[in-house]
Amino acid sequence: MATMKAAVYYGKGDIRIQEVPVPEPTGDQVQIKVEWCGICGTDIHEYHDGPVLVPNVDKPHPITKATLPLTLGHEFSGTITKIGPDVDKEKYKVGMRVCAEPIITCGECKMCKEGFENCCPKLGWIGLADHTGGFAEYALARQFRAHPIPDSISFEIGALMEPLSVAWHAVRVSNIKMGQTALVLGGGPIGIMVLRVLLAIGARAVYLSEVSGSRKALATKSGAKAVFDPRECDVVEECKKASVHGLGVDVAFDCAGVQASITTAINAVRPRGTIMNVAIWEKPIQISLNDMALGEKWLSGCICFADDFPAVIAAVADGRLSTDGLISGHIEIDDLVEKGFNAILNEKDKHVKIIARPIKK
Repeated sequence: MATMKAAVYYGKGDIRIQEVPVPEPTGDQVQIKVEWCGICGTDIHEYHDGPVLVPNVDKPHPITKATLPLTLGHEFSGTITKIGPDVDKEKYKVGMRVCAEPIITCGECKMCKEGFENCCPKLGWIGLADHTGGFAEYALARQFRAHPIPDSISFEIGALMEPLSVAWHAVRVSNIKMGQTALVLGGGPIGIMVLRVLLAIGARAVYLSEVSGSRKALATKSGAKAVFDPRECDVVEECKKASVHGLGVDVAFDCAGVQASITTAINAVRPRGTIMNVAIWEKPIQISLNDMALGEKWLSGCICFADDFPAVIAAVADGRLSTDGLISGHIEIDDLVEKGFNAILNEKDKHVKIIARPIKK
């Protein structure tokens, strides 16, 4: 049996680079030779606090039946090397350059049938709920989850299509309109990507709240109208002063996921404005429903993506959506823990997105 190098997650603080069997495609799966795979905040949470989304040994994932240990990685790109027997051979061919849309869904529930697969009750992710994640030489994806990328998009940038699709989806479902204004709370990878997507779709002005010096600089470089440091100013008042009517921004996106950020988001939007929660929270929080009710404000949430990859790939390919400066580090898979996970945990302000490749070149 052929083997390959992979980053296998055994539990909190335990990722091992080891040899595992090369996964073979079945049914409508394609095998992808991975070129690059990005480290996601979700991966960091699993390493530092997990298992969170990864199924524990006593509770297998309902679709894949996977449990610990498993190969991490869900932000990856590469080349199709094999195809399963049920794959559309006219559409998917060996040698095709692709990026993976990593969600796993049942395809049978009401949400899946209505096109909202990201809301499937059995939702899972490649690299979090199966054994064939992207931090490996080869990974698997169902054919319709392997999206072709043009030659103008490098494999490195191809690994950004997944987090960019998260940002694109958040902006799309917020229903913000061209010419409106927005506040982004948090200048981490997703916050910066939300900022760039907002500008790409025609937002008139986008403001960002952040405390990190390097992230504030990147936000400014990315086109933020103004960057507010909540330690130095009242972000709510700044948003009101910046608006033409003095009432606040049209939409606020919480990408930080802390009590202060959601409170600021609620108070920084105008009456009948929208607060979009993008963050994943570690614990319950408190919000003032009176602040929502008295201004008829709308609080909504979003998760991953739903048919957003093609639009993101097109926007990156034609230059509407910039990826400049989003990759802050390239590493080999052998260094994934020390130069990847630990570097992000210990020097978070220095990094936007670190990507890893499984085969040294």
